Amino acid sequence: MQHLIEMSPVLGAYDKSSKAVRLSRNSASNTAFGNPVNPRYARRMTGSVLDWKSDERAGATVLAPSGRVDESTADVFKEHLLAAMGKGPSLAVIDLAGVEYMSSRGLRALTLAQRAGKDAETTIILARPNDTMREILAISRYDMVFRVAETIEDAIGH
Repeated sequence: MQHLIEMSPVLGAYDKSSKAVRLSRNSASNTAFGNPVNPRYARRMTGSVLDWKSDERAGATVLAPSGRVDESTADVFKEHLLAAMGKGPSLAVIDLAGVEYMSSRGLRALTLAQRAGKDAETTIILARPNDTMREILAISRYDMVFRVAETIEDAIGH
């Protein structure tokens, strides 16, 4: 069996100057391994804020959350979406321009909203995703589940 130090390139050697855990075969050779200190989407999940706005445009309900949809805000996000679907609009546009990040719990809320929308005969369209949200939608394949529009006007059809 190989020593962990020999496997560190496989495990992901990163910043050698960081305070990452170090293993060595002998005291002379120390190399860092493990996850990077600052992963792209990582942030503390406490204290996240999610603001919510909604209005009517050309017969469509436009829902505009802004902030992070993570573990601390996903339930509020879901409640707002389900409440909007309960009103039974024929078209609901979720404006993602202000959403910085969405965790899997936020994606689940979108799925639940889609199911509730289907029962109420509501079509949900996602609009104006920023680069981060576009990547999250692509990785999760939600861009195949929902129609994604570049603008709110495109989503409404005007």
